[in-house]
Amino acid sequence: MRLGFWTGWRTLSRAFGASPRGTRLHVLVRYLTCPLRRVLEFLPPEATLLDLGAGHGIFAHLALAAGARRAVALEPDRRKHFPPVHRPGLQAVAGYAEAIGGTFDAVSILDVLYRLPAEAWPALLATAHDRLRPGGVLLLKEIDPRARVKGAWNRLQERLVDLVGLTLGDAFTYEIPERMGELLANAGFERIETHPLGRGYPHAHLLYLARRAELPALSRAPSSAPTPPASARPGT
Repeated sequence: MRLGFWTGWRTLSRAFGASPRGTRLHVLVRYLTCPLRRVLEFLPPEATLLDLGAGHGIFAHLALAAGARRAVALEPDRRKHFPPVHRPGLQAVAGYAEAIGGTFDAVSILDVLYRLPAEAWPALLATAHDRLRPGGVLLLKEIDPRARVKGAWNRLQERLVDLVGLTLGDAFTYEIPERMGELLANAGFERIETHPLGRGYPHAHLLYLARRAELPALSRAPSSAPTPPASARPGT
């Protein structure tokens, strides 16, 4: 799915126009420095999306604007501000990955793993795999540690973020693509691809595209509908 720059910005301006100034600044910086619209190009048309570690829900808003059918923004940090604006198809949930059931066409994990201890990665990737319907796609965006100059800038930025306490987590871990491919394969994913997205950006953004295996032809069945938990806040 594709989304123009100004269409995306108008979408976020409407969604976060009444949010606190700090949130609006965060949304602006995130939109300008992260290739979210390029990630959208790998999202299946009219997909149902689960965004794990969604932050303020920026990617979920953009996905719906680009044509996604439904988006669940799951974020454990209750300090994050979800704008009180009703948007059809959007559900914001405060909680961890286990808070959501059902299956989705796509799961996104954007700049989340590096803040978690490496030993926690396999469990999160396994959960993402379980939340995908057969044939569904994982969109995993991290920073490429092989890019030394951009990597140094990224480390400086993250230290500043830690000083003001903007995000949960105290880890700072990146893996090379070969190791990440092994982790994804161990979690059950197949057809793993890497797509550099950092051109024109200050960071070495790298997207991992991985899929859950299709069911055998004789045993295919429709995917189950996502099951919202009691803590869901529809339309936020």
